[in-house]
Amino acid sequence: MESTEGQVRFGSRNRTKADIYVLPTRPPTLVKDYRKRGLFVRFYGRLCLNREEQALRRLAGLKGVPAFVARDGPYVLSMEFIEAVPIHDLRRAGPVPPGFVDRLEELLLAVEARGVAHGDPHMRNILCDREGQPYLVDFSTSYVRGRVPLLSAWVFRNLQVMRKLKVQKLRRKLCGENMEIDVRPGLIYRLVHWFGRARRKPRRR
Repeated sequence: MESTEGQVRFGSRNRTKADIYVLPTRPPTLVKDYRKRGLFVRFYGRLCLNREEQALRRLAGLKGVPAFVARDGPYVLSMEFIEAVPIHDLRRAGPVPPGFVDRLEELLLAVEARGVAHGDPHMRNILCDREGQPYLVDFSTSYVRGRVPLLSAWVFRNLQVMRKLKVQKLRRKLCGENMEIDVRPGLIYRLVHWFGRARRKPRRR
């Protein structure tokens, strides 16, 4: 993380991700910027930002989701900056606040009630503020109901199953609940899981 001309710049985890920085507006604004990426990554990033913009506009006013601010060109998206910590980092310092996963599940259900499925609620995309309230960020892989007309209901049901499975796993990991996982993964979850493992698998020389 670095500070430049009033901006707090987080950079990106790799060259396939957007540059991320926070502008010193009131309130602060978080910006995702793909302009310095190669042609293919810019094209992919534009699609991701399109999905995120659509989801944030649909979820406008919902507490626990950053507010959409502006689309500053095809490769730049601005949104509300959330003062909170990813639970991936929070759990290293100790247990999450009591009732956190219950509140997170309520938030995920409220998001789905607006016709949006987050699609990737992992521990870096789930934040916790000082009051112990959950926030969801990074809707770049979200699904807005109706995007794929003929398969929309099927896609949405699969992502709801993914949400149920994620919540159960978080209860075990964050709360120490020795509960049985009783949700059967859907096809989309299995494909995402397989793709993720394939990306992490070391390449043979």
